[in-house]
Amino acid sequence: MPDNFEDTRSEKDRRDLDIFQGLTILVVDDSTDILFLITYIFESYAIQVMTASNAFAAFEIIKQFTVYLLIIDIAMPFENGYLLIQKVRSLTPPLTREIPAIAFTGSSEDKVDKKALASGFQTYIQKPSYLEQFIAEVAKLLQLSCKRICPSL
Repeated sequence: MPDNFEDTRSEKDRRDLDIFQGLTILVVDDSTDILFLITYIFESYAIQVMTASNAFAAFEIIKQFTVYLLIIDIAMPFENGYLLIQKVRSLTPPLTREIPAIAFTGSSEDKVDKKALASGFQTYIQKPSYLEQFIAEVAKLLQLSCKRICPSL
């Protein structure tokens, strides 16, 4: 663990996410710092994290691997998060098309939360956010994903 990070995970956080050990999430952001931080957080819960720095790379990963949750930045160069989630929602395999997704962005665009939900995201989280809120949303959506994909959990 990096020296300047303190493990502030509560016992409830650990219990909520322990059942998701080994599942894979995909984080899409053009900021390497955000990719590193989110990877660090969720790998500490034994959740596998794949990353992509753009929508094109993310879409290729989604087509090739089983992913249980998407965390997508809205404001990315070339193809933004709205376009990516719309492409995902148009895929033929239902399990891939219905992957739960979080819009995680620092965008100050007017009504970005409503636009994110209308585009196909299940939830919207503004950067920066509280770690507890972020973890709770991830746990909730992983649970939703598992009900569809891995009913034995």
